[in-house]
Amino acid sequence: MARSPEKFAQLLTEAVYRIRILEARTIKKTIRIVEDELGYALGREGSSCIEYWRKGNIPATMDDVEKLARELVKRGGLDREGLEQFLASAGYPQPTSSCDELFPLAFHEELAPFVVGPPILHPRQFFGREQELTRIFGLWQRFPLQNVAVIGKHRSGKTSLLHYLAKVTMARPGQLRPGQRTDWLSQPERYQWAFVDFQNPRMCDRDRLLRHLLGLLNMPVPDACDLNSFIDIVSHHLQRPTLILMDEIGAGMASPELDQQFWWSLRSLGSNYTGGKLGFALTAHEPPSILAQAYDKPSPFFNIFGHTLTLGPLSDAEARELVASSPEPFDPVDVEWILNQSGRWPALLQVLCHTRLAAPVEGWSDNAWREEGLSRMAPLRHVLESEHE
Repeated sequence: MARSPEKFAQLLTEAVYRIRILEARTIKKTIRIVEDELGYALGREGSSCIEYWRKGNIPATMDDVEKLARELVKRGGLDREGLEQFLASAGYPQPTSSCDELFPLAFHEELAPFVVGPPILHPRQFFGREQELTRIFGLWQRFPLQNVAVIGKHRSGKTSLLHYLAKVTMARPGQLRPGQRTDWLSQPERYQWAFVDFQNPRMCDRDRLLRHLLGLLNMPVPDACDLNSFIDIVSHHLQRPTLILMDEIGAGMASPELDQQFWWSLRSLGSNYTGGKLGFALTAHEPPSILAQAYDKPSPFFNIFGHTLTLGPLSDAEARELVASSPEPFDPVDVEWILNQSGRWPALLQVLCHTRLAAPVEGWSDNAWREEGLSRMAPLRHVLESEHE
């Protein structure tokens, strides 16, 4: 790649936004804060140099390019391929070989081949849901952004799907499996995402929830953050397509602070004051309108979710792809047994594949690892099968 100020600015901007998204999970971050931190790390007084470089101005010295690249890599803004492009766009000599010399340990993160228990957070570890992804992203290609309710039983993969929606379109090749799609949106860099986990008790506090959302959306956070202030700020500042992803909405409905007025306000904001650029996706065990009645909080907000998807097992092809991702190929007989016993539910597939992969290390025979897998899987299978009836 030839030296390109435009490409340099694009890669730097994407890296800054990626850092904000990654670090906003633990502490509120704005783009300005990230720029300030990067500037200070380079020995500058705040964000002015980063802002200048994001406008298409390459640093005057290769030393500044190298220092900036180190910070972006350290904080997750660049993967290996992105780093090479970043150095090349700045005119850094021999960018490919320089990556090995400058960052010998930066890209040796090992991901578990199978994940048992927590939701899938890394795009490369997510499998399947092609039909659901096609439908959801199709609703977000044009304006107004439409609202989606994802219904599924406990451990059916709802949370993993929300995280994947927010990350996959901006994921770099090094974060994906070969052939894994990222082209779901035509201009993914325009979109911004805000994830709300209502199982986190802090998100059931109205003030903290509103501050959380404004911080993720890089908007001003007032000292007194009430509903009126929140609506004023979002309606005034929202310029980009924005998706608010709300996990386990039932826990939010159970909160006394998130009352009918709160839900009515969200509906009004999304429908009337953001020009169709604000959309919502939620997950729940039941349709939101039914949950709203159960919690005695009926609201037009829950009627705007005209698109409802129910998560079931993976397709046969998707389940086989997950099983085939094992670093040690399984015997075809074991593959068929895993598919049959799991019912192709992703959580159960993960358990059985993890157990089968560990069999040689644990010294388990065929019967032993299968018995162990069934034992580990039993509580999850009971929940999925009993609730799915």
